[in-house]
Amino acid sequence: MQLRDVLTSTRVHQLDLTDVPVLVSSATVATAAAEMRRVSHGSALVCDKERLVGIFTERDLLALIGGGNPLDTPLAQVMTRDPQTVTLDDNLLKVVGLMDQGGCRRLPVVDAAGKPSGIVDVKGVLRFLVEFFPTGVFNQAPEAKLNAKAREGA
Repeated sequence: MQLRDVLTSTRVHQLDLTDVPVLVSSATVATAAAEMRRVSHGSALVCDKERLVGIFTERDLLALIGGGNPLDTPLAQVMTRDPQTVTLDDNLLKVVGLMDQGGCRRLPVVDAAGKPSGIVDVKGVLRFLVEFFPTGVFNQAPEAKLNAKAREGA
């Protein structure tokens, strides 16, 4: 099976989704950072009445700290509002395309009502592909050895 076939036939629900903190928009950045640290993940979902309204990531945290803003800032002021999402039935080709186009490493997974099911992230996609193509991944020469350093032959 070719990579494109795997990406088009595999659905998000076949991956191990990452559970991340789910917080309300009035929660503070300090709370979000503590929860993200507790679960060792670089993002938290922000919901209003179980519906996704934003995402807060370590990039947002660094921007906030770099800007000299206080950690008691409400997430509503610094989160990414209405982030791009995927559903459990979307295929991996869509996931990878959205990550590439949007420059993001994580996408919230939501149901039809906008309730989050978890996060699909680059690590999860790569883990799945490594398990699907172990021979190709583990037998690939390091990039440094793919290019000839000297001419061979006559």
